[in-house]
Amino acid sequence: MNLIVFSHSDYSFLLPVIEDYIKKIPQLNPVFVCNKNNVNNKPAGFCKYIEYNDELCYAQRWIVDILPNIESKYILVIHDVAVILNCDINKIHNIVNIIDKHKIDRCCMNVFDGVEIIHDSNIYLCNLNNSVRSLTYTPYDVSPAIWNKSSYLKLWNMFPNETYRNCEQNSNLQQYCRTLKFYGLQKTKDKIYYCLSRPYYELFKVLHITTKGEITFPIEVYMDTIQEFKEIVKKYNLNDKIKINHNYAYVLGCDKF
Repeated sequence: MNLIVFSHSDYSFLLPVIEDYIKKIPQLNPVFVCNKNNVNNKPAGFCKYIEYNDELCYAQRWIVDILPNIESKYILVIHDVAVILNCDINKIHNIVNIIDKHKIDRCCMNVFDGVEIIHDSNIYLCNLNNSVRSLTYTPYDVSPAIWNKSSYLKLWNMFPNETYRNCEQNSNLQQYCRTLKFYGLQKTKDKIYYCLSRPYYELFKVLHITTKGEITFPIEVYMDTIQEFKEIVKKYNLNDKIKINHNYAYVLGCDKF
């Protein structure tokens, strides 16, 4: 399996953050993906670097430039604005084994509350296409997820003109994904960590540090990741590099499990 960090030069201020967390998880064979540019240095710690044509839409970047250069059967896709705070390598590998065993197309790393459960290797997954309670778009969203690479390629071949901003709200795309085997982490008694109302477990804890290129305030919207947010902003002087948007108080009223 490869962990794929999808990035863009517009977010180059996050490269030192990415470099620091990626060196802790070399076992995931990380691949750094970014648009072709002559400005920024690539972050160290990756086993491979892939460039995409910035003039292509999001789907075409995957079809033409990225996936043909990935040999692994499974990929964990995450975007640069989602900072990995903790990652349990063994549990990630267990999830990949479950995906392979049950021929699952995608496993979202968010927490859900479903009724059709797979329990294996002390991991609980739920079917996102069967009476599931979700705090994100379902069955598809851009949250971190482990994909069967072939299924991911088929998705973008079905919707070759799709953009990053619109894909979650494309009803035809969502309907297509309902024909696939989409799973997510099932809610258990384990502690859930929220960030901008997105639920994660300690096994893959994520800080969504910006939204649309902006830091989101009030700071309370970072919820269970406030302390890590403060530490990262201070360490990398991000307040001087990123605009702050103070209009995200509505997030505090979102549901939780």
